[in-house]
Order: sequence, then structure tokens, then C-alpha cells
Amino acid sequence: MRQPPTLRRTLAALASVLALSAATNTASANMVANGSFENVSTASTNYFYLSGVANWSNSDIGETLVTPSWWYTNTLFPGVGLAGPFPQTSPDGGNFVLSDADYHNSPITQTIGGFTPGNQYQLTFYQALAQDTEPNITTPGPVTANWHVTLGGDTQITPMMYADGSTLSFSPWKQQTMIFTAHFATQTLSFMSMGTGDPPMAGLDGVSIIAVPEPGTVWLLSAGGLLLGWKWKQRSRARSSKA
Repeated sequence: MRQPPTLRRTLAALASVLALSAATNTASANMVANGSFENVSTASTNYFYLSGVANWSNSDIGETLVTPSWWYTNTLFPGVGLAGPFPQTSPDGGNFVLSDADYHNSPITQTIGGFTPGNQYQLTFYQALAQDTEPNITTPGPVTANWHVTLGGDTQITPMMYADGSTLSFSPWKQQTMIFTAHFATQTLSFMSMGTGDPPMAGLDGVSIIAVPEPGTVWLLSAGGLLLGWKWKQRSRARSSKA
């Protein structure tokens, strides 16, 4: 049965919108590999740089890879735990990173390809802050920290977080969003914790980078949706008038 011209045009418009939507979704795939820190080669150590965290690099002992099992013993290392009821996992689930922002911390980096110079990209991740408990810390107190995030030479800084082991308080997990403009096709993403106190343990998890759709693409998708709605409304009115 031959379709009416109006219906054929509507279906053609629908196909165009779906094609644009598929292209946009493809472009919006996460460019960060192992952004949840789940892929590791060694599960017997909590030290980030000894755990073999795939696709990531760092160079000192200030970063800890935390697995959910820490919650059952309340220890990150023998004799080292976290003050307060800090969550077992981040909202991203599974492993997460704690970085001592005031002692032996080093940049956590990943080199990423596939950028289009001049285009914008959205970076999201979760951050939190706690103070650890150690036998040699007899009087815990206030700590502060934030993340200095660099992509392709541009640096942005997250809001300052606060915690205090003496009151068992911590800064809960909160998602951060940043927009960067790409300068090169391949760029290095870097997270560096900076803080004060003894010791500020800055959390990191759920790292993602997606391409920001160009304004023209967003406009076309919106226009396509409006067109489809108008076509179906016209068709429904035509049916009603014939009834």
C-alpha cells in the first residue's frame, strides 16, 4: 500500500532526526579509559602507583586506590582508616581514589586522543574529602583540599572542600562539571590534589569526557522534533475531519 505524501515526508523527517541523534550519541561516548578505576592488575596493594591502574599514571605514594572492602574493616592500610561515616563507595560505585593532598601527592594523568582542536568538551567527575585516622595523629583537626584539573594545558580548580576528623565530619561526594576547549588532537588529562591539614584525603571517581554538541546540531534536533510533532498533529486533525 502506497503511503500518503504527508506520511512519507514525516517518516523521512523522522529518519533524519534519528540519524542526527545517533551521530550525536556516538560523538558523546566517554573518551576517558577506565574512568571508574575498576581495571587494575594488582589487587593486593592500596598504593595507586603499585596497583597497576590501567590507562592511568602517577609517581608517588600519596594516592590510594580504595576498594569497597575497606568499609568492612574500616582500614585503608594497617592502622589507617577514615574519620566519620564516610561512604563505602562513591556514586559511581566500585573503586575510587583517595589522594593525600598535603603529602607525597603527584598528578594522576591519562593521555587521550580523538579531540578536534577548537571544539568544546565536557569533563565530569566526583570529588569528596575526608581525614584519615592514624596512630600518630592524636589530635585530628580541620583539613581542606580541592582538585587542580588540567587538560591540554588549561587548568581549572574545583570548589574547596572541608572536613574535620575531630568532629567526624567529611565533605560528601559531589559531581563536578568543567568545559574545556581542545587545542590538540591528543591531550593529557591531569588531576592534582592540593590541600592543608594532616592529612586531607581528596576523593576522585567517575571521570568522563564527552564532546559538547555543536549549536547547529542541537538546533537541527530541536527543529526536527518540532516538525514531527506538527506533522502528526496535522495528520490527526485530518483523520478527525474525515470521521
